[in-house]
Amino acid sequence: MLDRTRGIIRCVAVVLLVVALAAATAQGRERVALFMQAAAAVPTADLELVRNYAAQRCSIVSGGETCSQGDLMLAQRAANAYIGNSLTVDGLQRLAATLGADHIIIMRIVTWENAITYRPERSLLLLGATYFLDTSLQLLITPLGLLFGIERKASVSLFATVFNPRGDVVFTTTVSADDRPLFSLLTADPVEAAKKAVEAALYQMVVTL
Repeated sequence: MLDRTRGIIRCVAVVLLVVALAAATAQGRERVALFMQAAAAVPTADLELVRNYAAQRCSIVSGGETCSQGDLMLAQRAANAYIGNSLTVDGLQRLAATLGADHIIIMRIVTWENAITYRPERSLLLLGATYFLDTSLQLLITPLGLLFGIERKASVSLFATVFNPRGDVVFTTTVSADDRPLFSLLTADPVEAAKKAVEAALYQMVVTL
């Protein structure tokens, strides 16, 4: 009976130690508030995808704790300070205090493009490769060569600013990224370009800060 009691006490002690270590680790992590906005015509569903991706990657890249979207919405309401073009230093300070944030990151998507272009050199490359084929095969492949020259390029640019709890700007960067895969006419996606831009901006922030 005594051995069983000692075993229970040891298990409880181990659990308490693990909880204490986890709490200490959590307290040592920086808390980041990341806001994603669109200053360009971005579909709402796509903006939400990019916003969620940015929050997840921010936690992984920075090693800190990123505020949830629910926390951000509640904090803006509680502090009566909404992220926008006219946000004041006082508003940033209230937001940082409400969220307990060490950094406030605002990312604004400034361009969101999905353009189709024609690259004749790609068509000529395929058509040149068919030069030695039978004439009937050339006639069949020629339309494919023209189609091969059509390319879709998804481009996204974003402007990122990092503020400290006092509302001071500590870092800014502008990042542009493209998504132009092999079969870009069918698969090029601005969301993928936006993810690349977010990733590049976050790594710049981590290296600088």
